[in-house]
Formats: sequence, C-alpha cells, structure tokens
Amino acid sequence: MTDTTAPSSTTSLRVKRVFAVLFPLAVLALALHGLAGAFDAHGYRAVRQAFHDFSAGQLLLAVLLGLASYACLIGFDAIGLNRSGVRVHPARIGITAFLAHALGQTVGFAALTGGAVRLRGYRSAGLDLAQIGQVVLMSTLGFVFGAWVLLGVALSLEPAAAALALPLHSGALQALGVLLLLAYVSAALLVGRQGRTFSVLGHGLWLPDRRTMLAVTALSIVELVLAAAAFYVLLPDSAPTGLPGFVGLYLVAVLAGLISTVPAGLGVFEWSLLKLLPQVAPGAVLAAALVYRITYYVLPLLLATVLAAAPTLRRPLRASAGVTRAGWKTLRPWLPNIIALAVFSVGAALIVDGTLPATHRYLRTASLPLLETSHLLGSLAGVVLLLIAQGLARRSHAAWMLAVAICVASPLPIWLRGGQVLIALAALVVAVALWSARREFYREGALLDQAWSWPWIRNLGLVLVAVVWLLFFVYSHVEYQNELWWQFALSGNAPRALRALLVVAMALAIFGLGRLLHSTRGPLPPADDATLQALTPVLAQAKDTQACLVLTADKAVLRDAQGLGFVMMQRHGGSLIAMGDPVGPPDIARALIWQFREEADRLGLRPVFYQVGEAYWQTYLDLGLGLVKLGEEAMVPLQDFTLEGRDRADLRQAWNRGKRSGLTFRVAAADEVPALIPALSLVSTAWLDDKAGEEKGFSLGSFDPTYLARFPIALVEAEGRIVAFANLWHAPAGHELSVDLMRHLPDAPKGTMDFLFIELFLWARAQGDTRFSLGMAPLSGLATHRLAGRWNRVASLVARHGERFYGFSGLRRFKSKFAPQWRPRYLAAPGGVHLPAALLDATRLISLEPRR
Repeated sequence: MTDTTAPSSTTSLRVKRVFAVLFPLAVLALALHGLAGAFDAHGYRAVRQAFHDFSAGQLLLAVLLGLASYACLIGFDAIGLNRSGVRVHPARIGITAFLAHALGQTVGFAALTGGAVRLRGYRSAGLDLAQIGQVVLMSTLGFVFGAWVLLGVALSLEPAAAALALPLHSGALQALGVLLLLAYVSAALLVGRQGRTFSVLGHGLWLPDRRTMLAVTALSIVELVLAAAAFYVLLPDSAPTGLPGFVGLYLVAVLAGLISTVPAGLGVFEWSLLKLLPQVAPGAVLAAALVYRITYYVLPLLLATVLAAAPTLRRPLRASAGVTRAGWKTLRPWLPNIIALAVFSVGAALIVDGTLPATHRYLRTASLPLLETSHLLGSLAGVVLLLIAQGLARRSHAAWMLAVAICVASPLPIWLRGGQVLIALAALVVAVALWSARREFYREGALLDQAWSWPWIRNLGLVLVAVVWLLFFVYSHVEYQNELWWQFALSGNAPRALRALLVVAMALAIFGLGRLLHSTRGPLPPADDATLQALTPVLAQAKDTQACLVLTADKAVLRDAQGLGFVMMQRHGGSLIAMGDPVGPPDIARALIWQFREEADRLGLRPVFYQVGEAYWQTYLDLGLGLVKLGEEAMVPLQDFTLEGRDRADLRQAWNRGKRSGLTFRVAAADEVPALIPALSLVSTAWLDDKAGEEKGFSLGSFDPTYLARFPIALVEAEGRIVAFANLWHAPAGHELSVDLMRHLPDAPKGTMDFLFIELFLWARAQGDTRFSLGMAPLSGLATHRLAGRWNRVASLVARHGERFYGFSGLRRFKSKFAPQWRPRYLAAPGGVHLPAALLDATRLISLEPRR
C-alpha cells in the first residue's frame, strides 16, 4: 500500500501559503478599486487640497492622541503580568509592549506578531510560555472587550450609520447591538469573582475575574476612544457626527480591516470609512486616513528605530542605570526586525514618491536630465530596499552594507526630483539606526541565498498593488497612449511615473530570475594538506574511527584555539552540517559544539550535526536542537571473537568456503598503496558499473588515490589478482578499527565480503584492537509503538516501503550475522520545519560527487 499522507500534506500546506498571499492581494485590489470609484478624474487634486487644509494643531493633536492610545495598550501587558507573580522591570514592560503593538499593528496578525515580540522580551525576565501566553491573551481580550462594548453601544444608538457599510438594515443592526451588550453582561456574570481556567496545548490559561474584566474593558474603551479621536480630529468641521458616534463607525472600519487579513487593514479601512461617512468629501476622508496612518503606524515605527539608534541604550555602563540596561536588553534582540521594517517602509515610500507628481514651482527651476535620472534612481533605490529588507531581519552583513549606502545616498535623488523632504529625513534616521546597530548584522552569505518568507512576499505584493493603483489614481485625468513612454518634459509627470514603475518591474524581474538561476550556496573551502597534517596528533587520540573522515579532504575544519580538537563540516543549502561529534577531549568537544553553533549563526545557516552519538546529547539540547534517530551502528566486540562454537558455525563455513575458493587475505601498508592504485581502480570501476551508482561524499570516502594512500588497505586476492579491497580506519586511543571504501569485482567468488570481514576481525584482534565498527544501518532500531513520535513513524514507514530502493533490512541482516552490539546514531538539528530541510540538505550533500 502506498502512503500519500506526506505529499498531500505538503501540497495542502503549499496551497494554504499561496492562498495566504493571494487573498490579501485580491482584497486590497478590490478595496482600492472601490476607493477609486468614489472619486472623479481629479481625485488626487482633491486629496492634495485636503492635505493643505490641515492645521498644525490638528496634526499635533493626532500625534498626541495616538501616543496616548499606545500608552493604554502598554497597560494590558502590565495587567497580564500582574497575575504571573514575576517582577518585571517597568522599562522592559514598556518597551516590549510598545514594540509588540507597533510591529503587530503595522505588519498584521497582531496576536502572532506581538506574541513573538513578547516571547523574546519576557522569556529572559523569567516568565514561562504559559505566563507569556497569559499576557498575549490579556492584550487580545483587552481589545475584544472594549470593541465588544463600544460596538454594541454604537449599533444600539446609531444603527443607520453602520448600515451604510454592512449588508443589514438598521433594525437588525440595532437588535445586534443590544444582543452584544447582553452577551457582555452575561459573560461578566459567568466568569465570577475567581475567573475561569482553561487549557491550550497543555498550558493553563486564565480568563479574568469580573473585577479584572471590567477594569480591562474600561482601559480598552479609553484606548479605542483615543485611537478614534486621533482620526476624528483630522476630519473637517463639516463632519455630521460627533466623537461618540464616530467611535462606532471607526470600530466597524477597524473590524473590516482585521477580517480582510491585509496588514493594518490597508485600503479596506479607508474604503469602509468612505462608506460610513458619505456626507464628508471623499478627498478629506482619504487625506485624514493617510495622515492617521503616518501618525499612528509610521511614527511609532520611527520611534522604535530612534530607540535602536540611541547611543545611551547601547552603552549601559553605570550600575545605577537600571532603566537603561533593562531597556537595552529588551530592545536589542529586535533591532534587526525593527530596522528591517523601517528599511522596507522607506523603500515603499521612495517608490510611492516616484509615482507622485512634482510641484509646478519646482518644475520651473529643475534641470530635465537631472530630474529624469534622479526619478529613476530614486525608484530603483526604493525597490532595492524592499528586496533586501528581509536580509536585514536575518542579520545579513551584505544587506546591511547595501541598505546603509542607499539610505545615505537616497536624499540626493529625492531632492533633485522635488520629492518629499520627510522621506529624505526618514532615510537618514534609518541610516543612523543601521550604523548604530552595525554589530547586529554579522552574518555572511550572498543576498540571493536568502530564502523568502511567505509574509514578506505578501507584503511586497501589497506594496506593488498599491503603487500601481496609485499611478492610475493620480493620473486618472491623463489618457494613456504609447507615446507617453517617450515624452520627456519638465511637466511630464505621468510619463516619468510610468518609466519609474517600469524600472521597478524590471528590477523585480531581474532579481526573481537571479533567484531562479542562482545555484545553492557554494561549499566551504576544504581543509588543505597543511591543516590535515596538523590534525595528526588529534587523530592519534581519537576514540572513534569516524574521525578519519576528515582526511577525505572534502570538508572544512573548525578547530579550537588550542588545536586540541576539531569539527569537520560542510555547507549545503541552508544548513551548516557537521559530520559526527566533535573530535577531541570532552571539554574541548563541548566548547566546539558551541563554537560551531556560533559559526552557523555568523553564516546565517541552520546548525546540523549528522550521525552523532550519545556522548554530548545534553549539549545539543542546550543549543536548542532536537535529536532524531537515524539508525544504529554495528560494533563487533573483538576480545572474544572466535570461529569456534555452535554460534559461529555460519561464519566458520563462510570462512572455509572462501579458503576453498582460493581466496587469500593480506593488509597492505599505506606506503604500498600508490603502487596498487591501478589494480584497485579496476575493481572500483567494475563495482560502480555493476551497481549503476556514483561516488558519494561527506559521510564516506571515495576512490581518490591521495585519500587512499593515507591508510592501510585490506586486500582479498584470488589466483594472483585483487578481487576485493577496503581501506582501514584506525582510532588508536579507542582501540577501534573500521572500514570505509569497500569494493569487489562482480565475478568475485560468492562470500568474498564475508571472508574479508572475518579475516579483518581476526587481524584486528591480533593487533590489539577491541572493537570493529561495521558502520550504521540506516532507519534501524526505531520505535514502532503506535504512540511513538512522528519521526519514528515516518522513518519506519520509509524503511518498510523503501526496501526496493535501498536495502534497509538487508543491510541490517548482513551486519547482524556478526553478532554486533548496536549503538544509536542521531541527527541533531533545529525542530519544526527546519528538521525536514536539514535532512534534505544532509542527504543531498552526501549524494554529491566529492569536492563539488
């Protein structure tokens, strides 16, 4: 029976991700189309005039009311933390809550985004996952309770206004408002004086008691009224409703934006307000909405960026500077994310600025060549910032250098094309923040190596949809003609905007094509002969023959400062893969595990340890890695190995059969190997042709004369010719012997390999070795219980149904006849979605031809 669960699950996940990208794009496009329908051919002129009508007092009041709203949002975290019993520094609470709400409301999915911020901000303060979940729940409930009550009041008192945007008549909406209020009162009565406890994923969460619920509701009402007031003060005096009535309309628009899944409800929020305020001029509503987004969304983001650039937070030197130190410790983990979002915003602003027409006063004094060139350069700079912003979130040093250069240089084209001064100032602020946080961007790697997340693709698509709409909205009075592309004139704003959009589209196409054609990350430079020679003393003290893999010369080497140990590793895909446990004394090996983790972090790769044992499992767990069983290694004890006795009858018969077939055994020393290479090459080529296989790498050696000449080689000869061979690995300190490359002629006598191993066991015992490694049997020894972990079930399924592709059970049976002791081998890698990616990278790396 064929199992289709995994492929269908993967397909379903891919469909969900694509839908999560396309659905917000479709909603935004529909909302923007609805917005455009509310304006005539001169809609942009009406919006611009409404901008000019704003007074300084209106703008200042909108900023103050918005910041006061954020101050109330911080209170929800304080209430949630109060139940945990853990004392958290007020600076940590304030900064964490501020960042959680600033990023959550800007990026979207506030509970998830804000929850991630709180997880990192409060985890180091001693809170566990359940306590942090309680804070997230309290913040979410704070909005729900307040919106619940305010919406119920608004629908009960003024249902006609909401009926303009909702597909229900006034009577039904009024009844719905009453039901909402009754439901809230019932909920307050049900929670009682002690609250209610429930479980989510094994973690207990607490619904607040009646007193806390009422307090949170009151705080939420104040916060929502302040947020609505920040918008209301931007409306003209002719607005038909007062602030109490507007709060309900504001909530309907906010809820519409939340349901749309578009970040910050972009477009949907504005369209809803146009429907809810039909008496207000559309230009005034849209201008108020744009200013509100700047004061309520962009300004907090810039404040967070300024915090990142503040030098006092970067140097908490005084012991008394508790607030400074707590603030910096809270802020520092989020610097790359904050700055990445700020860079993305500046990039979007540059593209938008390239779409808007320059003022007639500027055009009278501008130089046409400079104007045209700066227009294209500014838009190109904007799209580059959009593309590299995710690299900043991943601490890419290349992205940082490019972002600093663009943010410093972008004010010049903005000035030359008569753009917005505020965008130039924002770019300089972001440049200062980038420079101040330069130590946070240390990861190497090419920008084309950065994997794009689905949310980032969605956000990029949202910007492009909005810019295309803005182009046609601003120049709706211009009739499109092919000649527009080639019109170069000071007054030709529309042609310039078209050409700028073409530059943006071409840049995206070139970047996407580069991603498609770009091969996977190149390998790390392998260790040279001098480095391998320096490892000789370390190999002499090795207790595991797996250490000899370093001599394949297809892996890089990470050494400790004293030169007492090393990790052999290679890069493939998004993983830095170490082959086995570090080699060296236990203390050195543990330190090397952390050093390897730091190296993976520097390179922006996931750390993966392939085929590790049980010696350092605790250190791998301390790194945050998970362990999954790959199989078991067969270890044959040699002290009592003999061919005598009933239990060894099969081995004795195989050995005697080989003798009767004329097989002989000998071990050629390493200095004899170069002369044997031609004969060994014939055996190896015939073996590869018979198996229809190719040389592998990383976890085993290949037929390389230089590599083979480093080891003694076991030979099986018949009638004076070599019919089988195997190079020998030796771990002197562990008294362990093993083989790596095993090849035989297709016409070799039956049982040749059995004869080879039996002779090797006898020879190794005579040399004083105590154990012989037969290597790992993949996917063997896994738990088969129905309640076993997911990996064990999937791997067991692969082992059962993949037998015709790879002899899993046959390989274990072959090794079992030598009565070995089995010891487990694991893969240590990050969990979740990183685990299958790590397995795939390791598998591909092994299947590559060595040195590719």
